[in-house]
Amino acid sequence: MENQASNFHHDFFEWTKLLELNWKIIKDELMHVYSNHDQLLYKSNWFLAHPHYVDSKTNKAWKTYEFVFFGIKQLGHCQNCPKTFELLEKIPNLVTAQFSVLEPHTKVSPHKGFTKMVLRNHLALEVPSLTLCKIKVEDEETSWKEGKVITFDDSKIHEAWNLSDKPRMVLMIDVANPSMPYSSEEICNYKIENIDDPFLLSMANKSTWKKWLSQGYFDS
Repeated sequence: MENQASNFHHDFFEWTKLLELNWKIIKDELMHVYSNHDQLLYKSNWFLAHPHYVDSKTNKAWKTYEFVFFGIKQLGHCQNCPKTFELLEKIPNLVTAQFSVLEPHTKVSPHKGFTKMVLRNHLALEVPSLTLCKIKVEDEETSWKEGKVITFDDSKIHEAWNLSDKPRMVLMIDVANPSMPYSSEEICNYKIENIDDPFLLSMANKSTWKKWLSQGYFDS
């Protein structure tokens, strides 16, 4: 790591170089599913991400397009973005992967992830402004740079904002934290076995989540 004291890291994982080399291909697939929702070959859903974190006047101001969520694949999304999914399959210890969009004039309030067992990675795909689009972890803030990955510990308090007039878009990836003795499979099993997030439980009950994890994909 280039700066042990910093909350943000670049080139932390070797696989980030592969994403950075192919970021324009990934962005093309993102723009296709974002702009052509009703014309896709496979069923497509943008999920409303934790609305209680969001300060915005826009409907679905923070939304995600899931590929893998704690080891559970969204098969239609993977088929709609085959090149992106092919790249994701090359990432060791993958836990979760999704496109994440912050619509204009949206703030995501300070919050933190559920565990230190994962590290979060953002591949910036569309950043309208380096000054109006930022992320802050604890007391340190930074801007995304298109085509580059930043890695951070999302179990620390963090927030993000897009005060520009255009959407901010990233590919968001969680992987097993190499400083901890847990594999991605163990992390996914732990999360689903202990699922207690009211937002996730509003989507399905615990037994359904366990079924999805066991079969490896969401029901269509």
